[in-house]
Amino acid sequence: MSWRDKQKRGNISDDEWKIVEERLKTMPNKMKLGILSNSYTKQDLLLEVQKKSDVGRAYVEMQMEFVRWLAKQSGVVQL
Repeated sequence: MSWRDKQKRGNISDDEWKIVEERLKTMPNKMKLGILSNSYTKQDLLLEVQKKSDVGRAYVEMQMEFVRWLAKQSGVVQL
């Protein structure tokens, strides 16, 4: 399923937004990331996640996929 298909579903919970926001706050200040053909700093991404913009949504989806993968690999939690 593509990111755009997930975006249409709009199924990101408030908890997921908060988890990703808090996780982002722990990242190094010099962090930069390319999303949707643009480069974003840590502060830019924090603002996008807080605004729940399209860029923020893309970042949350990416991070939650990673968190689910980690949980699956550990065998501890089923998300």
